[in-house]
Amino acid sequence: MRKEVFKDEKMKTVRENEVVNIIQNKKIAARIENNFMKFHHEKGGLTFGILKLSADTVLWYSQFDNEKYKIREGCSAGNIKKYMTEIFKDWDPLVSSIVKESSYKNVHLWHVYELEKLNPFYKGNLVFIGDAAHPLIPFTSQGVTSALKDSFTLTHYLMEEENIEDAFRKYEEERKPEIEVHITNGRALLNQFLLPLDQHSKNILPISYK
Repeated sequence: MRKEVFKDEKMKTVRENEVVNIIQNKKIAARIENNFMKFHHEKGGLTFGILKLSADTVLWYSQFDNEKYKIREGCSAGNIKKYMTEIFKDWDPLVSSIVKESSYKNVHLWHVYELEKLNPFYKGNLVFIGDAAHPLIPFTSQGVTSALKDSFTLTHYLMEEENIEDAFRKYEEERKPEIEVHITNGRALLNQFLLPLDQHSKNILPISYK
């Protein structure tokens, strides 16, 4: 639908991919507190995040510079496991054990893209929300929140306005400025991610905010 409406739209590949997976292992989950944990490679371009979901389930993901740490043997589950095991074998024992003992049956390799130019959020009687309107770089940590804000704002104006295009216009006017901030912040966070840790700015929070 987007391609039909915005025929000249250009998406570009971001210099970052993510591997996302879940491990069900009581022993490993018991070693993790309820805090979100994130490990960074000192030379930049590689991270590993861990979030405990329950007493036996842990969500984990890896963000990597897809030029420096490219998966070269294909993106099958077996190749992703081989790649992850090799990359993280000498990391913190918690990280390496999670990578090694996970099942890769439902692993997901996420290729990240962004719009070269932010398009309108609607045209005629068609309206977009969330990633369909404005794909955000994962470093912003604002994808789900922005989609929820979009839906709340759009619903508000649809109930308030008799003319549907007036509702769409007000929705875009309210939401677009915040999205533009997140896009700018996301690019700054991506640039920092690619740098060695000793070159990271001390004044950048690891999340986009307005």
